[in-house]
Amino acid sequence: MKRQNNKNKHKYIVHATGIAGILILLLLRLFVKQPATTWHTEWAHEISDTIFHNNSSQTIAPLPKKNTLPVRDTHKRAKADSSAVPVKTESYRPHTPLKIELNTADSLDLLSLYGIGPYYAQKILEYRKRLGGFAIPEQLLEIKGFDKERLDGFSDKVFADSTLILKTDLKTATEAQLANHLYIGKYLARCIILYREVSHPDSCSMHHLVEHGILTKEQARRISWYLH
Repeated sequence: MKRQNNKNKHKYIVHATGIAGILILLLLRLFVKQPATTWHTEWAHEISDTIFHNNSSQTIAPLPKKNTLPVRDTHKRAKADSSAVPVKTESYRPHTPLKIELNTADSLDLLSLYGIGPYYAQKILEYRKRLGGFAIPEQLLEIKGFDKERLDGFSDKVFADSTLILKTDLKTATEAQLANHLYIGKYLARCIILYREVSHPDSCSMHHLVEHGILTKEQARRISWYLH
C-alpha cells in the first residue's frame, strides 16, 4: 500500500509541474503579444525616474568650480593705499652731537671734550667764575698752560653764549667792583672812577674812555663784554 501511495504522489507532482510550465508559457506569450498598458507604462516610468534620480545624486556629482575671481594684486593695492594718503618723507640727517655751551657746562661736559682731563676741567670752571662768564671760546687760552693746540682739538664742539654774562653798569659801578674784574684791575679801576668824577657820569662810556686814552681799543673790546 505504501509503495502504491508513493507512486501516486510522484505522478501528481509530475502532472502539476507540467501544468505549471504550460501556464507560464501562455502567460509569457500574452505579455509579449499584448501592447503595453497604461499601468505598465507608468510603472516603467517610475522605475526609470527612480534609477535616474539615484544615479544622478550618487554618480554625477558636480565638479567644484574653479575660482574665476581675479587674483588680488596686493602690491597694486598697497600702491593705491599709499597714494591715497600722502606720507611725509624726511631727508636723512646724520646725527650731530650738540655743542657744549661753556657758560653752562659742568665738569662732566668738559671731560667729554678731547684733550680735557680733570685738571683742565677744574681750571675752566674756576676761570669762568672769576671772569664772570665766557664771551668767546678763545678766552680759554688765557688759562695758564692752555695752548692753542689743545683748543683746536675741540673748538668745533663748544660755543659761548655771551647773553648769559651779567654785565655791570659802567656809570654806577664802584671802584671795588671794577678792580675785581680780571680785565680791569686796581689801576684801570681808579682811572675810570677819576674820569667819571671829573666828567659827567652820563658821558662815561667805552667810547669816551678810548677817546681820552684811558683804555686801548683792545682793552675796551674785552671790557665791553662785562660792562655797559
